[in-house]
Amino acid sequence: MKKILVFGGTTEGRLTAQFLAENQIACDVCVATEYGEEVLAESEFVHVKTGRLSEPAMKEVLAKEDYAAVIDATHPFATEVSKNIMHCMKENSVEMPLYRFERKTDGADSFCTFFYSAEECAESLKSTDGTILLTTGSKDLAVFCQTEELKQRLVVRVLPAVESVRLCHEAGLEGRQIIAMQGPFSQKMNETQIEDFHVSVLVTKESGKTGGEDTKIAACRKKGIKCFIIRKPAEQPGCDAPENYKTVNSIRQLADVLEADFALKLKTTCRLSIILAGIGMGSPENETVEVHNALLNADYAFGASRMLESVTTGAKKFPYYMAKDIVPVLRQVEAEESGSCNAVVLFSGDTGFYSGAANLYAELKVSGFEDVRILPGIPSLSYLAAKFNLSWQNARIISTHGVAKSCWLESLCSAVCSGALVFFITSGAEDVKSIARELILLKKNDPKVADYIVQLGYQLSYADEKLYSLSLEGCLEITQKGLYSGFLVPSQKEK
Repeated sequence: MKKILVFGGTTEGRLTAQFLAENQIACDVCVATEYGEEVLAESEFVHVKTGRLSEPAMKEVLAKEDYAAVIDATHPFATEVSKNIMHCMKENSVEMPLYRFERKTDGADSFCTFFYSAEECAESLKSTDGTILLTTGSKDLAVFCQTEELKQRLVVRVLPAVESVRLCHEAGLEGRQIIAMQGPFSQKMNETQIEDFHVSVLVTKESGKTGGEDTKIAACRKKGIKCFIIRKPAEQPGCDAPENYKTVNSIRQLADVLEADFALKLKTTCRLSIILAGIGMGSPENETVEVHNALLNADYAFGASRMLESVTTGAKKFPYYMAKDIVPVLRQVEAEESGSCNAVVLFSGDTGFYSGAANLYAELKVSGFEDVRILPGIPSLSYLAAKFNLSWQNARIISTHGVAKSCWLESLCSAVCSGALVFFITSGAEDVKSIARELILLKKNDPKVADYIVQLGYQLSYADEKLYSLSLEGCLEITQKGLYSGFLVPSQKEK
C-alpha cells in the first residue's frame, strides 16, 4: 500500500502513526513543533516532518508524494490547519480520502461558563477577581495579556517546550507565572495547582477527554471555583469538505474505514501491556522516573481510590486492586481496543514489600496475560530510615497491617528481647498503641528488656507529614487518624 500522510501533534496523531507502523503501512507525520517530534518515535514506517505548514507548503507536500490517504489528527482548535488541509485537497482535485479525528466532549455543570472566542473569554475575566489558571496553551497568550491588570493575575500552564516558554516571556509573563509541564493532568494534579496558586477561575478549551477537559471540570467542581470554557470553533462556512471526507473518533474506527476503502485486513487486536507499579508513599515526588513515565503513557489505571487521586495520569481510572475485579476490565479492553494499550496497577510503597503485587502478577499470568512487568517503588522503610538517619540493613521487619495480633506479637517480642532495631508498618493509630502496650507489659515482666525509643512517621510524603520521637508511654496518647509506620530504636545506655 502507498504511504499515508498524517497531520498530527496530538495523542491521536501518535496513536495513528503507531497503528499504521504496526500494520507495516508507511506514513509521513507532520507536526508543528519540535516537542511534537520528541513524543513521536521514528521507525522504518514512520517519518516525522517538523514545522508549521502554510497552505502553499501543504500543497507542496501533497504534490511531492503519491499518498493513499490523508489523516487529519490535529488539535480540535487547530481549525485553520484543518481548513487549509481541506482547501488544498479540494482546490487541487485530490481524490484520495481525508479522515478527520473528532474528539468527544463531556458535559459541564452550572459553574461552567462558555465562550465562543478567546477574546470574549478575556473580556469576561476582567469582571472576576483572584488568580486565573490559563490552560489554553501558548498560542492565544497575547489575547489574555492585553491589559496589565489581567496579565498580573495569570498563571499559565504550557508545554515544556522552548517555543512555549519563549512566547510566555514575550507576552510579559514572569517565571512565577509559568507552569511548563507535559500533560495529561489528573483531577488531583489540577486540584493541587488550584490550591497552590489560590486559583479563582480556571480557563480551558473544549478539547474533550483526550485534552483533559473532564479532569479540569471535575477539579473546579471539587474546589468550588469557576471554569471558563472556550468552545471548539464550528466548521468554517464556505469550506466544504472533499468528497471522500470521513470523521472517526478512535483507532478502531480508523481501521474500519481503511479496511473498507482499501480492501485491507488490518491488525486490530489489542496488545495489552500491564505494569504493576509501586508508587512510594503517595506523593508524586516519591514516584520513580520509570513509574512516572508509565503513568503518563497509561491508557488504564487501577488501584485504591487514595492512590488514583494522588497520581498524574490521563488514563481511565478504576478503583480496583483485586484480580477478580481487574481481570474482567482487562478482558473488555482486549475485546474493544486495537493496537497497543497500556494498563498500570498501583501499589503503595514498593511492590516487593508487604505488597499484593506478587499475588496479582501470578493471577494475571494464570489468566493468560503475557506482557506483565513489575516496577519497584520507594518503601516507607527506606524513606523513614533516611528521615531519622538510621541504617536499617539489620532491622527486623514487622507488619500489623491487616494482620491478627497472634501472628505478629511473637515476632515483635522476640526482636525486642534480642535488642534488635525493629521497623513496623501499621493500619493506623490503634496499631501503634497496641504495639506500645505490649512492649510496656513485656518490660514490666522482664526488666532486662532494653529500653526503646519510637521513631514514628505519620502520613509519610504527604503535605501533613509529621515525624515523632516518642517513649512507649507517649505512643498511647496518639489519636490522629492516618497512616503510621516507625522504628523501635533500642536505647544506647548501658544495662
